[in-house]
Amino acid sequence: MEWPLFVVKSLIGGALNPICISLLLCLTGATLWILRPRRRVGFILVLSGSLVLLAMSLPLTGSRLMRSLELKAGEYADPGELSRNEVKWIVVLGGDLRGGELSPADRVAYSSLVRAMEGIRLWKAMPDSKLVLSGGTYSPRKMTTGLGMALLARELGVPQNAIVVENQSWDTEGEARLLKPILGNSRFALVTSAYHMRRSVLTFKRMGLDPIPAPADFMTKGLFQLGVGTFLPSPMALELSQTAIHEYVGTLWLSIKWLFK
Repeated sequence: MEWPLFVVKSLIGGALNPICISLLLCLTGATLWILRPRRRVGFILVLSGSLVLLAMSLPLTGSRLMRSLELKAGEYADPGELSRNEVKWIVVLGGDLRGGELSPADRVAYSSLVRAMEGIRLWKAMPDSKLVLSGGTYSPRKMTTGLGMALLARELGVPQNAIVVENQSWDTEGEARLLKPILGNSRFALVTSAYHMRRSVLTFKRMGLDPIPAPADFMTKGLFQLGVGTFLPSPMALELSQTAIHEYVGTLWLSIKWLFK
């Protein structure tokens, strides 16, 4: 992806989250309220921004938004079923990586860690397969996600000859494009966070690839129970809402882009 387009996409995606939307509404409303105190529009905007933030911070909202994405991802992959489908590649999409002098396990941030562990689980039951670890970095001073996950896999007993690293991509579309020459027409297990699976599968299929979903990193599976806490705002619920909205916006972006191709 061209750098300017990537920057534009990142800025739009970053702005369309509950915190930014709420702050924009509140700041705009406060400004109008100060300039024109007799007009109600300022008060209405401040109230709207506050209500948006409150709604997105409720466990009921965050869980529902996330759960609808995770349900589309399916269940955990069965290594036996993958073997029967003649799967020889286990592709793990990268998340994030922490910088600094850290151990291989501590360096791999949460989403990347869980995805890598699921990929290793599948590989251990399918030792004739190849473990493909994917993900680049925006900063030349930071280790790539693919390499970081590869170092962790080596620490956990996966031999070097069973690991393939893709470390040039910036996003899911870049991963699909760069992995296509490696995977060809082969069926492969696609490991990523459950909430990210639908967008990932769509992207890889658009590239002419044949992924089999192998979700990991479920955030709401078996956890949601209606109770008093469901209606009390929390930082975790806000994070769920923000992550889910990011995925919905990303899927919409893909649809718009493909529409004009």
